[in-house]
Amino acid sequence: MSPVARRTLAYWLLLLVPTVGVAAGAIALLRREQARLAESAASTVEDRRAAVSARARLVAENAELLVGDVESGLLDRLAAARPGRIDAFLDRWEKANPLVRIAFLCAPDGTVLRPAPGVSDEASLGFLRRFSRQLASSPPWAKPAPERLPAPLAAYRKEPANVAKVQSARKELQMLSRVSDFAAASAPTAKYPIEEPAAAADAASPPADSFGPYAYGGASGGSIAEAAPAQAEHRGWVAWPADGRLHLLGWVRVPGDDAVRGVELEMMALIGRLGGAFPAETLPGEGYVLRDDQGRVLHQVGSVPDGAEPAVQVPLSADTLPGWEVAAYLAADPAGSGGLRTGFMLVGYMLVGILAAGILAGGSLLLWQARLSEADAARKTSFVANVSHEFKTPLTTIRLYSELLEQGRVNGPAQGSEYLRTIGRETQRLARLVNNVLDFSRLEQGRKKYSRTALDLCGELGRILEAQAPRLADAGLVLHRDFPAAAITVTTDRDALAQIVLNLLDNACKYAASGGEITVAAGPRPGGGAEVRVTDRGPGVPPEHRERIFEKFHRVDETLTAERSGVGLGLSIARQLARGLGGELRCEGRAGGGAAFILDLP
Repeated sequence: MSPVARRTLAYWLLLLVPTVGVAAGAIALLRREQARLAESAASTVEDRRAAVSARARLVAENAELLVGDVESGLLDRLAAARPGRIDAFLDRWEKANPLVRIAFLCAPDGTVLRPAPGVSDEASLGFLRRFSRQLASSPPWAKPAPERLPAPLAAYRKEPANVAKVQSARKELQMLSRVSDFAAASAPTAKYPIEEPAAAADAASPPADSFGPYAYGGASGGSIAEAAPAQAEHRGWVAWPADGRLHLLGWVRVPGDDAVRGVELEMMALIGRLGGAFPAETLPGEGYVLRDDQGRVLHQVGSVPDGAEPAVQVPLSADTLPGWEVAAYLAADPAGSGGLRTGFMLVGYMLVGILAAGILAGGSLLLWQARLSEADAARKTSFVANVSHEFKTPLTTIRLYSELLEQGRVNGPAQGSEYLRTIGRETQRLARLVNNVLDFSRLEQGRKKYSRTALDLCGELGRILEAQAPRLADAGLVLHRDFPAAAITVTTDRDALAQIVLNLLDNACKYAASGGEITVAAGPRPGGGAEVRVTDRGPGVPPEHRERIFEKFHRVDETLTAERSGVGLGLSIARQLARGLGGELRCEGRAGGGAAFILDLP
């Protein structure tokens, strides 16, 4: 392995090992943070699920509480009616109270006394069709039925908005369950009456069917909880399915009254008011529904995705609403935390990748620059050596012939003239080398200045070719000129133009002498300006090198160029000068063999 390769490998290892270490450490930290976020998210989901479950149970308990208030209030009102006026009271009660579907009377053996068979009222006929046989075959009051007392409201969660909503719903249902006067209930400003109207003669004393200990405080702010009745009676409720829906029937046996009083609850009115059991506010991603025994949704709050499975299902009491349930839904990722975690990790990995890529790119750039600097130093060393050799050859020739002339070692005037011509050619060659080096230095430093003047292009090219004709002839090249009869005027720098043409001719003498000819042509360009073409019949330039030959120090790696001395600056300087003049210099292949160098001048 070469020293350069060893240094490059060492640099790469010094760069790669810390980069890999930093990237691995950062990825390990990101994975640890990802695990922590996942654990936190799982804990949050469990907490949310527990909270939703608690809320669902609370909704179910609130619904049972509201139903219990309605059932208790209706039976209290039914029990408070005076036996002697029970039929008139039940008629008014059915009309005035929206919670009463139908009121009925039964004998202790279950025989329906009211509504009487043969009535034409649709509600009465429906009641008799559905329940007369069931009541007669299995009267619910035949066995003891414990009274269901509502749980106190203070036992529930203290969420102010939800508690206030439940309290309001309970108060409304308690007041509504005691309505018995149709005219009073219909008046917009009237309060719901809680006593049956008495005759004027009985106004001085409380009526026998008033609430007594069951009376509700109403506007005076009395307590929601009721006391036990003054005189115990047998009462209860039964839930019977019929016609594809649930029916609630309540009954009460008042001491001293032979008939059993009953009421069928208006389910639609009850369902409409069970919305008060649901929370007033829900968190994002939560949803709660109330479903009946047929799976129909009766109430819904919050977000309930279509087709989603409920997170929690809380059945209502079988004694209250059998088959009904409260279902709670919880979105898998209600706050979008999964997307946030994914985005966080993605950004983290991207930053780590950018950091590693930045380190590697920066290191690679430094290594590349170091390699360029090393190659530049090698080229400059080669350039100095080649320039020294190029300078040494003409200087040696000039010294040799000048010493021969000085010592008089000349066989006649003809030989002396030849020695002088040789000294002149080598002097021109040395001048070209010096000009190339000076131009290269100025171009590299950006200090090259141009003096543009109007020139006759054909006349200027003719003078250059006249001066270079002996040199071309010595190289074995026949010079052809192809100039138009009309003058071509261009505004350009005389010295720069001469330097470009001389470099092209020098290139032909070195590499295209085997072709035996060189043609210099000039003419106007269609778009304005002029064009100078220097063509030869030499070996030509391979297509892949036609651009690279204009790079500094570049030489085509072939035996022909390897045997010729040179530093590889002539064509590079010529192109830079052409571009400095606002033109271009390019190389093309020539039909029949050879190369064509085209100089475009503005």
